[in-house]
Amino acid sequence: MNSLKKQLIALLIALLSIVGVTAGSISYQLAKKDAGELLDHQLKEVARSIDEGSQLPAMQARFSTENEEERESDFVIQVWYEKEPVRTSRPGFDLPKGSVTGFSNASSQGKTWRTYTIVYQDRTVQVSLSNEVRREIAASAALRSILPFGGLIPLAWVLVAVVVGRILKPLDAVTEAATRRDASSLAPLPVEHVPQEIAPLVREMNALLLRLGEALESQRQFVSNAAHELRTPLAALQLQIDNLSLYRSEADIESRIAELKSGVYRASRLVDQLLKMARFEAAKEPQRQGLDLGELVKSCIAGFIVLAEKKGIDLGMVRDDPALIEANGASLRILFDNLLDNAIRYSPQGGRIDVSVSVSGKKASVEISDNGPGIPEHLIQNVFERFFRASGQEIEGSGIGLSLVKAIAERESAEVALYNRTDGPGLIAKVSFDIKDA
Repeated sequence: MNSLKKQLIALLIALLSIVGVTAGSISYQLAKKDAGELLDHQLKEVARSIDEGSQLPAMQARFSTENEEERESDFVIQVWYEKEPVRTSRPGFDLPKGSVTGFSNASSQGKTWRTYTIVYQDRTVQVSLSNEVRREIAASAALRSILPFGGLIPLAWVLVAVVVGRILKPLDAVTEAATRRDASSLAPLPVEHVPQEIAPLVREMNALLLRLGEALESQRQFVSNAAHELRTPLAALQLQIDNLSLYRSEADIESRIAELKSGVYRASRLVDQLLKMARFEAAKEPQRQGLDLGELVKSCIAGFIVLAEKKGIDLGMVRDDPALIEANGASLRILFDNLLDNAIRYSPQGGRIDVSVSVSGKKASVEISDNGPGIPEHLIQNVFERFFRASGQEIEGSGIGLSLVKAIAERESAEVALYNRTDGPGLIAKVSFDIKDA
């Protein structure tokens, strides 16, 4: 795994090195150019200061000394007069006479010379300097100009390593905090002093840890409640099986077998509801599509016709307004199946269940109305909690169906509510959806 710190240090050092070398090269070339221009200016000024060669005897004496360093300075002044020998600061030196005023290059004695010539009416003055000496002088000046870069670049490397380390130090604290914790620790990671660019990532990780903690707690509670709820029907089944051996008459055995079947049905329904809840919570965000709400409700009713007829219940639709919604059909089937199943189980023999699909403005609503015992007003909101069952009910339930209905409604952006009927005993379950724009 690549280290962000090492990558930053390497990239910044490479960037600073490239910038430093480029800046040094540019500075070196500019310094050489400036030195060359300065030397040209000096040649011009020296040439202008020569007044008919009166300074040459002193310069000749200087160059005639035994000092090799002085003789090799390669700086020559020459003055020509008409019909007279050339006067020069270096006797025996032969450099061609320039014909026009200005700078030029000439070759003599195996060297190239930079010369400046001034042509007067009565004389010609020429000052020359070896290009080799010019290059040495210019290079020396240029090297002195880039010396600071040679010291600053390594210093910049050290500073980059220190600064990057200080900037990333809060991330080291976050990493250490994450490394020290075990699988059961879901405390948030420290976000103090974290760089602004990294803070959103740490906050999202903390939010994920919070959601994970809630999910794990919900799972633990679910497993605990499920185990508690399964214990009762399984114990009852075990007792009923043991009681079968105590009865000899055929009528008693048939009665106990009927109770056993009822217990098996309750246990099977509880397990089925638990599986539906677990699958729903484990499922990813469902895919939604345009649905005809009335057709969906009709197909759900069709699945309960036989069960309703066994109890002599009149189950049917009393209103069917056209309504198109955006939802997941499989999830809504579970929702309406649970509501219809509750309505049938809690309705008395020969009862009536009316289902309606109505549209008002931008809302479409499904109402399932039964004539069962209803729910006490002070408990009507509690029935959406898991494993909650209102006391005093003759019909045993799992306490999961309505909590599953609530969870599906929230995921599908629907609203679900329960009301006691005002025209007599019974309960109305209402589910409202936003109508899909055409």
